[in-house]
Amino acid sequence: MHRSVKPLLILLTVALTGCGSTESIQPPTLSQTAIVQGDATSIYWLDERQSFPETLTEKVLLGDYGQYSSEYRWRKGVVREIQREGDVLIDGKLKHQAVLIRYDSEGEAVYQQYRVDGDLLPLRTTELVRYAREAEQALANTREQVKKKQTFFQGYWSEGVLEACNTGKEKALTFNVSFPDYLFERLNKEDNFLAAVGKVGRKENTVDTIIALDKDSADCFERPSFN
Repeated sequence: MHRSVKPLLILLTVALTGCGSTESIQPPTLSQTAIVQGDATSIYWLDERQSFPETLTEKVLLGDYGQYSSEYRWRKGVVREIQREGDVLIDGKLKHQAVLIRYDSEGEAVYQQYRVDGDLLPLRTTELVRYAREAEQALANTREQVKKKQTFFQGYWSEGVLEACNTGKEKALTFNVSFPDYLFERLNKEDNFLAAVGKVGRKENTVDTIIALDKDSADCFERPSFN
């Protein structure tokens, strides 16, 4: 009798240990930041797990040259999928662009779909390599900004207080950047939507770079989603 019970106890112990290890898997860490480079403003949302990138979503604003959103996916440190969609300047005109590229574990493109205004067009090998490099550059930009403690935040500014998007939490702001006088007058007199990058504290944020300043009816930036 006693001999038949021991294997059962061992099996139960192994099963319970397995369940516990599954539950201990930590969710990815989300970092949000942004950077302004010339006429281009990029907002980044990065998911990492144990310092390995999983998904990086970016929204790029190009002013009169258009805007687009991208999503980069990694597996074991290798870019495996790139999606991009938006309206960009092509041959002097704003055209709708949609890109989907998948890479194998060696970094070779195994699937591609590129459309401009609905027309399916081929991608050259150099372009496939360029998209992969852009993914790595976006990751490098994000990590560098995070290292500098440059966090993206946004909300509605009124009477010296910023009400954060989504959470509604109110914070004071310190401006660590020089503005033209008319911008300070606008901030002091009007309600505004404000998106910025800087240091985030519990009760106060420091603005190092303004990403957007608009009317208080403007919508908050949302993380782009792809199917």
